[in-house]
Amino acid sequence: MIMMKLTIRHLSLLFCAGLISLVAVADLSATPVTRKRKERLTTKLKPDTTDKSELEKVIELARRAQEAAEQAQAEARRAREHSEALQQRLEKTEREFDHFRQTVAANFAAAQPATSVSPVVAQQSTDQKFNDRLANLEDQVEINTAQIKEHAQTKIETGSRYKLRLYGEILVNTYFNSNDSANNDVPTIVFPDVATNGRKRNNLGTSLRQSKFGVEMTGPRLGNAKLSGHAEFDFWGGPISRYDGDVLGSLRIRTASARLDWDRTTLEIGQLEPLISPLTPTSLAASWIPAMAATGNLWQWRPQITIEHRARLNESSALVLKAGLMPNFSDTNGVPVGAAGGTTSEGDPGYEGRIAFRRALENDRTFELGFGGYGERKVFPFDRRVTSYALTGDWQIPLGDRLTFTGEAYYGQSINLGERAGISIDRLYAATGNVLNPTTVIRGIHSAGGWAQLSFQATKKLEFNFAVGKDDPNNNDIRRGNIGNFTRFKNQAASANFIYFLTPNFEMSLEYRRTLTDYAPGRRTNNHVNLAFGYLF
Repeated sequence: MIMMKLTIRHLSLLFCAGLISLVAVADLSATPVTRKRKERLTTKLKPDTTDKSELEKVIELARRAQEAAEQAQAEARRAREHSEALQQRLEKTEREFDHFRQTVAANFAAAQPATSVSPVVAQQSTDQKFNDRLANLEDQVEINTAQIKEHAQTKIETGSRYKLRLYGEILVNTYFNSNDSANNDVPTIVFPDVATNGRKRNNLGTSLRQSKFGVEMTGPRLGNAKLSGHAEFDFWGGPISRYDGDVLGSLRIRTASARLDWDRTTLEIGQLEPLISPLTPTSLAASWIPAMAATGNLWQWRPQITIEHRARLNESSALVLKAGLMPNFSDTNGVPVGAAGGTTSEGDPGYEGRIAFRRALENDRTFELGFGGYGERKVFPFDRRVTSYALTGDWQIPLGDRLTFTGEAYYGQSINLGERAGISIDRLYAATGNVLNPTTVIRGIHSAGGWAQLSFQATKKLEFNFAVGKDDPNNNDIRRGNIGNFTRFKNQAASANFIYFLTPNFEMSLEYRRTLTDYAPGRRTNNHVNLAFGYLF
């Protein structure tokens, strides 16, 4: 019995020991696997030092994107606040308008029985005051509305992230001429009788070729200077024949430049008007070339380099000093037809300069008086040279609140800045024969001329302009050379127009211009009437 008990006890002990041994063996067999899994997990959780730089780049890009988004939100918030302020001004103006109307009506009704003035006179006086105030308020409402619309427009962005402004005008010109000329839609001279055979008179036509557009870019700052540029185009380029000249056209660069602006100094490089001729008459009938071209306006756009310095005299006045270089622009055929032999003149660059007194007046008006000079040397075969120079004056004089008197005048020799190159160059040089003949004498022709315009601003929407111009070569100089039927002795014009803005972006104009051109056989005249509609954008 005792042995049986011992045996059972021993068996129990042996069973427990075996169980413990099995657990121990299982634990030992599982430990390496668990250790490997932990090692793999630990390896995955450790950061990879090789990807640290890439992670930093991603974080930096995210930070920049967040800053750009915050900046865009701030600009949008400022734009929204500005638009809300303009809208409040518009609503305030409309409330004032309604209140004023009610006040005028009440005062007139209360004062009418007791007044000793004639009811008709009182009514006229009140109506006049009411109409004046009404016109002012309507103009203010329209200005505020235009500002809100302009601010709401989407800005054009460039790849360089600098501001780019697109502007221009779709211009439709319908015209009538009593005589034919080289450009019927924008005539500058009248053809002599010998050139009008087979040409039409009393012609009527329509053209859109004077439509134009341009771009202005504001660039980065280079030190203390601000970089900017512009380019302006129209549709007057390409080979235009007399059969499609009024309708078809191709893109043409008018002016283009890049400039650096300091506080008081400006450096500009590009194709621009001569700095000695900074003004131009106001006209919608003549846009592809400025008004009064070939009759006193030295407008010709040329490549040049200019620098301008503004010396401040006081808070409202400054002395403007400007100088530049202009490459010599050769005249096609050099000298008059029949004596030129197709030779193109050559020469050194031209030098130009201008000094002007400028004073800012009230109501954003400016008084300016300037004097300029230009000179270059024209070279012909066999080392013959002709000096080309011009002395100029220009003025912009406000006369009261609504009148402005502007203009330019010049005197010089062989001045070819008043019209397209190669046109009527017999008024520039007097040649006794063919320039290929070394015995031919070539002389420069002196000339004088200019233009003047009186502008009257009737209302903020309506403007009247009256202009005259003249280009007058010296007849004695002309007679020293060969004279033909196309030799021009004088060209002069007078014009009158009005420009009316139906809306801030839509304008119309009616212009009458009379041109008189003197040739050796006699005087020729042309009456030009132009109705223009333009949409500004």
